[in-house]
Amino acid sequence: MPIKPQSRVLIVDDMRVNRLILSSLLASNGVQSDLVESGEECLALCRKTDYDLILLDHRMPESDGVDTLVQLKEIFRKSGREIPVVCHTTEDARKNINLYKAAGFADVLIKPIQPQELSDILMTYLPEGNAPDEAKAESDRARTRKEIDKLPEWARAIPGVDLALGIENCETAEDYLDALAVFAASITEKANEIERYLSEKNYNMYTIKVHSLKSMARLIGAVQLSERAADLEYAGKHDDIATLQEGTPPLLKEYRAYTEFLARAND
Repeated sequence: MPIKPQSRVLIVDDMRVNRLILSSLLASNGVQSDLVESGEECLALCRKTDYDLILLDHRMPESDGVDTLVQLKEIFRKSGREIPVVCHTTEDARKNINLYKAAGFADVLIKPIQPQELSDILMTYLPEGNAPDEAKAESDRARTRKEIDKLPEWARAIPGVDLALGIENCETAEDYLDALAVFAASITEKANEIERYLSEKNYNMYTIKVHSLKSMARLIGAVQLSERAADLEYAGKHDDIATLQEGTPPLLKEYRAYTEFLARAND
């Protein structure tokens, strides 16, 4: 499948050698690129430039990939644009791929970047023409419905869960059930930690824990819970203690309710 001509990609990586390697690989595919070394530079460019794709490093000083992605999504929302953002990260982070996708990344590339894997990303997100995209979207929807049908009845009856989103994040019914089991097994411990760190006024650890909850909740399709956690993560980062005090009890009530809903996840 040919790549859309005149495509332009933004490369964001704090290491110059990584930026140059990616730029060279893109050039070999006939794709132009701009290069920046920080999340702040990325945001500044995206406020004034329309890109077709963004390759965003996950681990950067100051504003990391997830923080930058959250702000990018807000820029896209205000401008009415939707630009795919692909996370590129190290081999040791491969186990977190589903979490990256749950955070909102369109896809993940593992460093060192393999030319064929990058080409696959370009053909997926920068195809020439719209028909292949529409056909792929319908195929993906059909596959998602098929995987949902494989889930046991108790899993399909969990309230407040977007099953389609959960399957899209985890790809298969089997992997989704595994994600539910992991989520269920950690509810008591993580809820108690969030409660304890708030009472101890340890807002840094509190923010880290609600960030983790945000990602895990989105992974299984618990959208409202994920959004509550995202609001509290934002409040924690901006020292909005009143919002933390007010918002934590309903968050924990909703979070702990999943203990009953997911009682069969570890059967």
